[in-house]
Amino acid sequence: MKPLRQFLTAAAALALLLGAPLPAQAAKYVMKFAHNSPPKPELLYQGTALVFKTLLQIYSRGEADIETFPSSQLGDDGVAAKKVQLGSIHVQLVASNNISTFDRRYDIYTLPFLFGSFKGAAKVFNGPVGERIAENFRQKSGVRVLGNIATGFRNITNSKHPILKPADLKGLRIRIAKNPIMVATYEAMGGSTIGMAPSEAFSALSTKTVDGQDGGSAWAWAQKFYEVQKYLSITRHQLVAGSLIINDKYFSGLPKNIQDAVLKAARESIDWANAYAEAEEENIVKGFAAKGLKVDRPDLKPFREAVKPVYAKFAGPLGGMDLINKILDAQK
Repeated sequence: MKPLRQFLTAAAALALLLGAPLPAQAAKYVMKFAHNSPPKPELLYQGTALVFKTLLQIYSRGEADIETFPSSQLGDDGVAAKKVQLGSIHVQLVASNNISTFDRRYDIYTLPFLFGSFKGAAKVFNGPVGERIAENFRQKSGVRVLGNIATGFRNITNSKHPILKPADLKGLRIRIAKNPIMVATYEAMGGSTIGMAPSEAFSALSTKTVDGQDGGSAWAWAQKFYEVQKYLSITRHQLVAGSLIINDKYFSGLPKNIQDAVLKAARESIDWANAYAEAEEENIVKGFAAKGLKVDRPDLKPFREAVKPVYAKFAGPLGGMDLINKILDAQK
């Protein structure tokens, strides 16, 4: 894994080698790129956007570029994703659970304890199972998945007390994304949830409208939840798949050389992001501890047992246990 600065230095050398005019001339194709993270290059989403931008400039030889809109400037995740579907935004990096309304089968990635590691998730995303899921999504939604990043695992923070077993969730109000599988996961564990947009989470935690949240590690750190939370429980109960998406009609209308540049830049950006996210995960946990949160690592067996009904409820609509087992087998 290369840190962002080292990566961009290497990319500049590659640009010189290939003779790409970086970025001396105005690009012919400028794509709006939206995400919900602050515009700090050390944060995963913004770092990925910068890597994608640089590689796209290189591989398109200056013909294509992106204009980045961080911090949900173009709308919260669901709103921005709808704009991608309609074509007013071209590209977005967004958690997969926030675009599953376009195709409920895509929510398969939201199942609890489906993924055991970053590398296992990458195998699924980059393999035939992931390609099948992405193609189904494209056909149903008109949105092309350029790839998925294993951005981090969901852990639970709160301001009340440690969470060491599912019963400890009783009486806590946890902010989650508005997603039926995530709601069912907490119901199975005995918890109470409030669905709200990412932009509302910090205020809700600060005012005690909710007691905790379960955002992915990188996102939770980017949102500075350490300022309004006291406890962090490392449950890793769901992986956050960050989907890099593009409006399919727009993509299909690009010249072949620009399509190839987009695909190549996306593939390499995702490879970089997967490595970066994995390397940063434990650093983020340490960062929360340094900010004063009490970090606990509970036995996860009771949590895994508790969420089994979620599989029974959702397996059919998501493609069946056969597909779920293929995802599990692909990680071995």
